[in-house]
Amino acid sequence: MKKSIFNASFEESLNLEDDGFRKLQQEQHDKTEKYFKNGKPSLWFRIYSFILGLVFAVGLNFMLLAISFTLHDDANNLRLAITQNSFLTANVFLIGLFIWLLLVVLGKFIRQNSILPYRYNFHIFTNMIWFIVELDLLFMDFIVPAISFWGVAVICIGFLAMLIWLIIAENHHLGCLLYHKTNKVLLRDKISKTIAVYGMSLLGIVLLIKHVFFAGSVDISDSMKALGFFVTWIAINLATVVTVIFIGTPYFLQAYYKLKYPEEYRNWEGKSLEEWYGKKYLKKHKELLEHE
Repeated sequence: MKKSIFNASFEESLNLEDDGFRKLQQEQHDKTEKYFKNGKPSLWFRIYSFILGLVFAVGLNFMLLAISFTLHDDANNLRLAITQNSFLTANVFLIGLFIWLLLVVLGKFIRQNSILPYRYNFHIFTNMIWFIVELDLLFMDFIVPAISFWGVAVICIGFLAMLIWLIIAENHHLGCLLYHKTNKVLLRDKISKTIAVYGMSLLGIVLLIKHVFFAGSVDISDSMKALGFFVTWIAINLATVVTVIFIGTPYFLQAYYKLKYPEEYRNWEGKSLEEWYGKKYLKKHKELLEHE
């Protein structure tokens, strides 16, 4: 019977340390962890996080909405065709804002000091997803007139199928990693090597397309500009999918196991009760002092 990636023992869960993509997030995790040494962030870090949330979470997403409004108001002067009604509306922004803030509030119920860095980075990942959804809707305003609504629908269905397939592949990889199953060279591993070797080249190509198609210094046909939008759209979405699935999944799965086996992980990392749980959490869970 196939075992779920959520049912590993403590010893098996330690195998997540060997995941190559999870290691890519470790540096960011270590930097964030420094701000939670005493079980709660400093006042400076709280102000810093609030400003970042206001600017990058709320601000950037609102900026996309403002750009959408501006483009549609100036539709007659655009060199590319744009839909009459925008896919990115104020209601879409408000729904995204509500969901993101709801996740922030729900995250407040997870207060163990060892999990706080994961909680903080989780909000960064969810903001990235929110941003890419709005960006996709903004791109749709230009792509739909170029290849029709049904053409975009077919592409989205294909992209969704690929997304499901990658999730299944990642689940299989993590199952092999956790339970020491035979793990042949998977597409996931090939993708990671491809990103490592060609990632910067791909980024360079995307930037070149953006510069040539949208700089306005070269007379490019509308169809070629539409192609530029399409290629950029695909590249951005692929980068986001790889980040969320291949980096986010093993990283947050590790947080899940630290919640599931807190004492085992505390002892394994050699942390004291105060370092692992924080003073505030220990005051409400005095039974944990019996483990000292």
